[in-house]
Amino acid sequence: MASAIKCGAEMAAERAAAASPRPRVRALARHLFLTYLLLTLVATGAIALLSLWTVGTLETHLQRIDMGMAVERVRSEYLAGEDVGRVDRFFHGAPGSAAFPDWLRHLSPDFHKIERDGRVWHVMGSDQDGVRYMLLRDYTDYERGLRRSHWLTVAAVAASLLLAFLLGAVAARRVLRPLARLAMQMSLRGGLPPRTRLAQDYPRDEIGQLAAAFDDTYNQLEQALEREQLFTADVSHELRTPLMVVSSSSEVLLDDANLDANQTAQLHRIQAAARDMHQHLDAYLMLARGRADASGFPQTTVFAAAQEQVAHWQPRAQRLGVTLDWKDIAVADRSDIDLKITSHRGPAGGPGQATSDTAGALPARISAASLGAATQTYPAPLLRIVLSNLIRNALQHATGARHVSVLVGPDSMEVRDDGAGIPADRQETAFAPFVQGRKGGPENLGLGLSLIQRICNHQRWQVTLESAPDQGSRFRVDLSGPEDKG
Repeated sequence: MASAIKCGAEMAAERAAAASPRPRVRALARHLFLTYLLLTLVATGAIALLSLWTVGTLETHLQRIDMGMAVERVRSEYLAGEDVGRVDRFFHGAPGSAAFPDWLRHLSPDFHKIERDGRVWHVMGSDQDGVRYMLLRDYTDYERGLRRSHWLTVAAVAASLLLAFLLGAVAARRVLRPLARLAMQMSLRGGLPPRTRLAQDYPRDEIGQLAAAFDDTYNQLEQALEREQLFTADVSHELRTPLMVVSSSSEVLLDDANLDANQTAQLHRIQAAARDMHQHLDAYLMLARGRADASGFPQTTVFAAAQEQVAHWQPRAQRLGVTLDWKDIAVADRSDIDLKITSHRGPAGGPGQATSDTAGALPARISAASLGAATQTYPAPLLRIVLSNLIRNALQHATGARHVSVLVGPDSMEVRDDGAGIPADRQETAFAPFVQGRKGGPENLGLGLSLIQRICNHQRWQVTLESAPDQGSRFRVDLSGPEDKG
């Protein structure tokens, strides 16, 4: 059974690899190849230059000794009255005198190599008792042979480079072939069965260790993802059932004609709370699953959501001594029309729903231009979660704040406070999960702003933060999305 699964996985990987375009650029192979070629060039060139320099220096030294001995021997024969027999090869006389040809007069008493009339001459001069002796030897054939040997050395270097080029290409391919294969298998790992191990196809070398490390990491991620999927499924099943029981039981109880007004209001609140919990649960599961959309959620306007959430958080704001209100962002700094907004509301007293008394106690300012656009709707649970967390964050962390304002428009909403503000070094991580503000505690897990960020990313909304010391903070959520911006 296991072998059948392995074979099927390998066939799937091979088919996917055949269908996938192979990368044209292999930077690592090119890097290794060029490194190998450069190393060969440097090593071969250094050896060749060192050899040429050593041979040339040694030859010159030996030739100087040989020519020195030769000129002393010829001079001794000349002084002894013997016929040296070298009329055009042996010269003697005062230094620089006419006894020497013009092209030899300027030479010092030492060893020299001179090219003249297509011939190469070795010249050795020696001064004895004010007389200079010079001996010449024709080394043309020898120097030509030496040059041929130099060119042979250059050809050997070029041949070694060519051989290094071929060997480097072959070696790079052989070394990187299993690595390229592993990279391809890694990119196709998502299409293989769970807990498939790639390391078993490789020897126990560095590449095998890399494959084993990848297997361990990937399989751990697979197990974590599987646990998360099971958790979300369990939560969806286990929490929906009691919520349905609460809702259905409330409906049954509401049919009782003997209930007084207070009992009826309490049952409506229970129904509304169960409905909100159900919608919040759907929202959290949507974020956990990632690919789900929000098309199935009930819709509401930004104005209705703002009034609803301000009414919900008003009691806590009053306990903290903070003024909490909301208004149309278009009239935040000017006066157009004073209205009292009565949004669509559920049964009286429902949590998160503004009652007629609450609505009357919350005068809002909304511009005439916004009335025509106030019908634009968005997923109600997501608006509630975003606004609720922004208001809670302002009430909980705005140290010294006395006023929290919710400014809304047809496609945007802001929450401002006049507190101490957020330090600049904390603003970059404000939306990171588990980052707590100044007031840590059991209620502050550091997840509120992170949840807002995830909802905005899912809905293609944009959330921004502006804050300065002693000037408060401003959180803005743009609901139009990046595609609608000019």
